Amino acid sequence: MADSLGFEAEIKCSANKYYGYFRNNLPHLAKHFPEIYKSIEVIEGDGPSVGSVRLWKSELDGHFITTKERTVSVNDESKSITWNVLKGSDLMKLHNSFLIKLVSVTPTREGYCLAKWSVNFESDHGDVSFPTALINLLHKTTVELPARLSKQG
Repeated sequence: MADSLGFEAEIKCSANKYYGYFRNNLPHLAKHFPEIYKSIEVIEGDGPSVGSVRLWKSELDGHFITTKERTVSVNDESKSITWNVLKGSDLMKLHNSFLIKLVSVTPTREGYCLAKWSVNFESDHGDVSFPTALINLLHKTTVELPARLSKQG
């Protein structure tokens, strides 16, 4: 059974800066959110390019999880990125497939943008607790990132 969860949020950050962070500096999330992301390590590729693989160690909904994901598509025009969670990851113990997508980042007004995210997953178990927790985590990261970036320079 395939399902999708998502959200959109207007944030105080330019579209180029917000998208550029996820496009080029994803491993730095561990520096800005140490209470969530324990480490994010590029283990294959250069990081920003399609095909790059990262190993994440994080806390999700009270559980320590390890996730390996690959960048499968990048569209700089629509400011969209798709990551595929790979087999062997904790999320894949409950799901047959798992895609995380920054659907788009669109300027809304001076210094603000609208970020749209989705999580697409397929599961035989009918358990949506991890995808729901992941969406909540993405939302927290989305709305708090600009303030954390300005605090830490």
